[in-house]
Amino acid sequence: MNGYLPALSATDSDSLHLPTLNLQGQVMSNYWYPYYGTGWYGWDLHQGLNVNLGASVFGFIGKNAPSGAGFTQNVSAMYAMPLNKNLSLAVGGYLNRLRWNHQSYHDAGLSAVLGYRFNERWEAYLYGQKSLYQTMPMFRPLYDMTSMGDRLGAAVKYHFNPSFSIQLSVERGWMPNNRHTYFDQYNYPVPK
Repeated sequence: MNGYLPALSATDSDSLHLPTLNLQGQVMSNYWYPYYGTGWYGWDLHQGLNVNLGASVFGFIGKNAPSGAGFTQNVSAMYAMPLNKNLSLAVGGYLNRLRWNHQSYHDAGLSAVLGYRFNERWEAYLYGQKSLYQTMPMFRPLYDMTSMGDRLGAAVKYHFNPSFSIQLSVERGWMPNNRHTYFDQYNYPVPK
């Protein structure tokens, strides 16, 4: 015995086989890396109830910068549990609010992740997200930055060693089209 206590026992760290989530309880996408903060933070769930509360204020400076200050609030909760020694499940929901420049964006939904560990090197995940409420979509440059809408996906992860792994994910996303801010194939102006 060296006199040091481990930060986590093996049973704590090995009891759940789930991917790192973002602070909304969603499986993180590398599509927006590094702009969305992927890798800067992560939500590694522990067994039981996990809750995240957040708030921020932002603004822009500069000659041609947009005016006004923005305020955001978010809350998310996930309940994580092992179903057996190799299978884990996490279910929960999220609520986000952004107010900026006299406009409000709201998003609320449910999310779930099912993880299975085949052996020391291989893991697989199934995940889904259902958006229940949205006021208006984000403006176009940031439209999918917070993974709004409905998502369904699967991932496979291979661990080379405890500190290096590679993951392949495939997902389908459905974005909201509730205000028709931009034209789609059935909603376009007809020339007179």
